[in-house]
Amino acid sequence: MKLKSLGLRTELMLRSFESHIEVKPSYIVVRTPQNPTYRWGNYLIFQAPPEPGDLQRWKQIFHDELGLLNHFVFTWDFVNGEQGAAQEFLEAGFWLEQTVVQTTQKVHPPRTLNTHCQCRTFHSDTDWAQWLEMALIQNAALPAEEREGEGYEIFLKHKAAEYRRMIAAGWGNWFGAFVGGQLAASMGLFAKDGLGRFQSVDTHPDFRRQGLAGTLLYHVAQYGFGELGAKDLVILADLHYFAKDLYTSVGFRPTEHLVALEWALA
Repeated sequence: MKLKSLGLRTELMLRSFESHIEVKPSYIVVRTPQNPTYRWGNYLIFQAPPEPGDLQRWKQIFHDELGLLNHFVFTWDFVNGEQGAAQEFLEAGFWLEQTVVQTTQKVHPPRTLNTHCQCRTFHSDTDWAQWLEMALIQNAALPAEEREGEGYEIFLKHKAAEYRRMIAAGWGNWFGAFVGGQLAASMGLFAKDGLGRFQSVDTHPDFRRQGLAGTLLYHVAQYGFGELGAKDLVILADLHYFAKDLYTSVGFRPTEHLVALEWALA
């Protein structure tokens, strides 16, 4: 099974650093045993959207390949937003995730360029501690039904450790926009074989609407084209979230629409 989607290909590029990826005739298995609560580290990519009656079949494949985890994640290699027979899954408690894949080969400054922040790479444990604190604050600020539950801090610590290993291996770097020494926005960028993929574009709730994320994105994209030698940069956004407009503001354009189905134990 060869993937058509650039979004999914860059996802597997990232996962290939420490996850196990197994290609089957009609689906791909992604396993991250060291981080079993990582939903997008333990999931299945199918060749096509679900058909009527696939709910139990897909769940059984998931159990056979990944064991009894506290979640299900299914996605498929269609780039036009096709949902197939997703309604059966939604009626069983799954939720639909619709993602816009945006790409660019050049960037320009955003309309609101913040000239008061310091954009730089992370270089200390203190930087990463601020990243963890910011992620927890963001999660707590969400409506109760959207918040990540128990175990989220442990998950974040696992992710931070993985990102730091990727940085040490020369895959990319993590960046922050700092205001008075405080982390106000952050994101990662990793690249391989000319493809760069952004990770976790976040802004502290106290620093929103100041142009920080756009300014940092512009800065980091230049690093990607220069230091990492990327020819194409890829970034993903929730179809229904304003972040996609932020990415467009520096030159990214939508090229794919991906769909996934997720379920997690409350």
